[in-house]
Amino acid sequence: MQQNILVVDDEAVARAFMERALTQQGYRVMLANDGEQALEFLRTTRRKIALVVTDLVMPGMGGHAFALEVAQLPSPPPLLYISAYERPQGEMAKRFLQKPFSVDELIEAVRVLISPAQQVGS
Repeated sequence: MQQNILVVDDEAVARAFMERALTQQGYRVMLANDGEQALEFLRTTRRKIALVVTDLVMPGMGGHAFALEVAQLPSPPPLLYISAYERPQGEMAKRFLQKPFSVDELIEAVRVLISPAQQVGS
């Protein structure tokens, strides 16, 4: 069964890079330009989202505000944070990739975060 991943990034090139990399690994990828669009998608979709990959720095609702909103959803999906400009601390740092990252780094981070053992603790 294909797993669904939501990619949230205001940069079209970054979204396309992640979509291509994840699709080639067999994931079904949905895209959002910002936190507001992604949050609306999560609130209305009937699909189970295995993971959300979100940029931290975006116009409008950035990644931090988006993460707080996602945490309020019933059964929130795990989040993988990405940024070229910011390096989070604490718990967020454990789920973070610094841009630019390689396809291999992205795929490894995704696999770790959606592994069955990780889902039990989410």
